[in-house]
Amino acid sequence: MVGVPRSTGCQLCRKRRVKCDEVKPLCGNCTRYGAECPGYERDMKFVSEKHQVRTKKSRSAPSATPGSSSVWSVATSGRSSSRGSRSPASTTASHHSVMVAEPAPNRGEFVSTMVETARAAIEERDASGYFSWVRFGTVGSFAILDGALCSLAMHLAGKGMQDANMIAHSRTMYGRSLHSLQMALNHPTRWRASETLCTAILLCVYELFAGTSSSDSWLQHARGIGILMEQRGAKAHSEGWDAAMLLSFRGVLIMGDLFFPRGDECFLTRPEWREVMRDRGRHLLQAPEFDDAAIEAVDEFNNRLAEIPAVVKVGFPVMEAAKHGRPIDLKAAATTCRLAAACHARMTEFWSTYSHLFPEPVESPSLDAHSLYPVVLRYEKRWAATLQMSYYATMCLLQEFLQKLGWTRPFDTSQQEYTRIILRSVEDISQGALGPYRIGYAMRIAYELADAEAQEWIRGCLDRFKSTYAATDKQTYPDMRTDNQGYR
Repeated sequence: MVGVPRSTGCQLCRKRRVKCDEVKPLCGNCTRYGAECPGYERDMKFVSEKHQVRTKKSRSAPSATPGSSSVWSVATSGRSSSRGSRSPASTTASHHSVMVAEPAPNRGEFVSTMVETARAAIEERDASGYFSWVRFGTVGSFAILDGALCSLAMHLAGKGMQDANMIAHSRTMYGRSLHSLQMALNHPTRWRASETLCTAILLCVYELFAGTSSSDSWLQHARGIGILMEQRGAKAHSEGWDAAMLLSFRGVLIMGDLFFPRGDECFLTRPEWREVMRDRGRHLLQAPEFDDAAIEAVDEFNNRLAEIPAVVKVGFPVMEAAKHGRPIDLKAAATTCRLAAACHARMTEFWSTYSHLFPEPVESPSLDAHSLYPVVLRYEKRWAATLQMSYYATMCLLQEFLQKLGWTRPFDTSQQEYTRIILRSVEDISQGALGPYRIGYAMRIAYELADAEAQEWIRGCLDRFKSTYAATDKQTYPDMRTDNQGYR
């Protein structure tokens, strides 16, 4: 019959025109040469009677419940997660899911188109660092990676174009990709693969923007990715694609350890990881024309920021005890002061060295009817503004620890100044699809120091941000203060 191939070998052997031993699940040729065996299933064939392409029905893969944390419990405990029932989807969503889940000749073209659509839907200056680290040479070659990449691109494009159907389809694809990731993490060798790590990162970023079962599910997945990176080792992330993934995700890893510490220190502070967590001279994330000094500033800031979770881990219980009138652990308080003072000095040194790279903001009338300030701050370079707000937030955090624990140097003036700068910058920095991501950390710290009226305004901002960036959920914030203290 015309169009029906005789070979029953795996797809890669058929493509290379070599004899396949047809061992399942992975053929001998693919195993011998370290290639990912695409399997034996074909998704289309030509039949002479009807003269048309007939699509083969895909096997129904169990879809993971969006936001399920089972992907990481499986990875760390070896237990199988329970399978969720598959939600009914439209014909179009089904078509998209099949295209990504099964190897197909036009899958790479489809995924690339979705990524470009997402790029167009996001401002160019927002997209820096997003998708640039995904190795596009692999698009169409690894179904697990294609599914994750397409789900995120489709979600961002759908949010940008306000297309509810596209957003719904992205969730269907996310569920299938999460199931595939579970399988890869349980595989004896594939858990180490770069494609598996990239898939995990993309799905975590998806959770940041889309929101799944809970507003902080991304934190648990970020912690899981940190464990995965630790198990792969620093050398595995020293060059190329793996290094780019580490650099792109380091901020999320640090935030995960900052708000949910899992050890005495963030693993990125260890000497072997500090050596690989630098992009200057390599331009793994940024274009060649991007200033090397600016890349160095980003590297240095992240290296210093990785030290902050250790302060919070020791100091937070001390602060909570003091807040509720309970006895304070004096040894922990002394350790907190020592660590916070050292980090404060290193951050101050950072700013004195690199502050010339950050242009002064311009004052401008607010365009937001709900603005707390009639005059706000606007910035020329958003990457610089993002780092600057993160610096102010980190200084506020450290100074709050030192001030509450009896440090002799007063910080009231600088605390008020930093808080006010952050709040006046929200309107400009939060613009665009990635805006809430850029300002989220600084807003969270500023909320702790703001007065009641400013806190109420921040909560209103969070409600607006949630439609595009689900990680900004006021339910994860403390209750509003009831006293007359705080800054604005």
